[in-house]
Amino acid sequence: MTHDRISTKSWGVNQMCDTFYVKSSKDSGGTAFFAKNSDRDPNEPQCMLFIPKGSISEPGTYVKLPAYEVKNDVWLSKPSWMWGAEMGINSKEVCIGNEATFNKVPAEKNGVLGMDYLRMALEQASTAFEAMNIIIESTLSFGQGGDGGYEHPLFYHNSYLLVDPKEAYVLETVGKYYAFKKLQGSYNISNKLSLGNDFDGISPELEGKVKNFQTYFTNRLVTYFAGAAVRERRGRELLSTLVPNVVNVMALLQDRGTGAVYSMKNINMIGGGLVSSQTTASLIYDYERKIIWFTEGPDPEMQVFKPLNFNVPATIEDEEVQLRQGVRRWKWNNLLFRAALKDYSVNKDKTYPLRLESQRALLDLSVAENGADKLLEQSYAINQKYLKEALGVLEKGPVKGSWQFKRYWSAENRRLIAKETDSAFQSLLKQFLL
Repeated sequence: MTHDRISTKSWGVNQMCDTFYVKSSKDSGGTAFFAKNSDRDPNEPQCMLFIPKGSISEPGTYVKLPAYEVKNDVWLSKPSWMWGAEMGINSKEVCIGNEATFNKVPAEKNGVLGMDYLRMALEQASTAFEAMNIIIESTLSFGQGGDGGYEHPLFYHNSYLLVDPKEAYVLETVGKYYAFKKLQGSYNISNKLSLGNDFDGISPELEGKVKNFQTYFTNRLVTYFAGAAVRERRGRELLSTLVPNVVNVMALLQDRGTGAVYSMKNINMIGGGLVSSQTTASLIYDYERKIIWFTEGPDPEMQVFKPLNFNVPATIEDEEVQLRQGVRRWKWNNLLFRAALKDYSVNKDKTYPLRLESQRALLDLSVAENGADKLLEQSYAINQKYLKEALGVLEKGPVKGSWQFKRYWSAENRRLIAKETDSAFQSLLKQFLL
């Protein structure tokens, strides 16, 4: 094995994420929460998709893998264009989130996305340990690689946080090499390898040769510019004092520890200037109440978290219809965020009372006995009311901020408007963003 050559073409810092495991403070010692921010290209829609048990999956965004029957109902938070997903949960309460990591071994330009493996594991696994082994075995069989970017090419390796009601694991992969660890307490991963000499298992060919997995593989330069170490430290600082309840976990994903509007070092990442990554969707699973909370839109500080469960009707729309509906919801949520960027701090404060009222209504809604279809319908109605009222109170006028910030979002807004195929919605984008 050689890894002294670094391919700069595979570098990229436009897909940053942060994923959290919150251990219960109760005597049972089980899992309290799973949570993740998915940070990707700002114009990439990411929406919720339901995959029913018994359906046939034909995995592969770029590389087609053998088809199989889905063993579990699954909710995915899924970038619209790929087969796989950034994060999700199945009906056995297995949650998985993945992270892009940047290492000395060049990522393959062609191959299977880690997000494809994530979906495959959720569709088949009954425990976090089983899900981890599905990903390991699949990676060993098929490798990993391919362009994970939407508007900008991005090639990377994958780390995973895998959680179930009783336990959690970190799995880190570099090419076909891997290491894993069973977690004993709350934990978070960012866009860097986190396992040093504390792994519980490692690729057989590395046993006795690699003492510190992180040191051996990490590309320190790219990892540094990704702000991963700062976000990792900030996440662990917040976890150390976190009282496990859903409002506090929402605040965890909303955190901008630097105080700056945009920074690669913020858990809630807002793009701008050299920061080309944006939190495009957020997901929480509450293990005690069995409720999924999702934003289906950028910036968890501007969005409301909506509830879902697995009490789903026997018939549900096919994947294409669900994606079309979800993309439209994401576009509306994105419109509010993008319009708020004209004067972000002021607009965040102006919309706060509306957001607080709407979030309280959604928390109340989550207590009612509803099927997932009714929850989604009613959540969407509350969300749309919030969007309409919030758009009405935003500050108008030119974008405020540094010239880099203004230049970045001007270009992204022009690209967003140019790609919009719905003429009526395109007019709304022009009205609020130009």
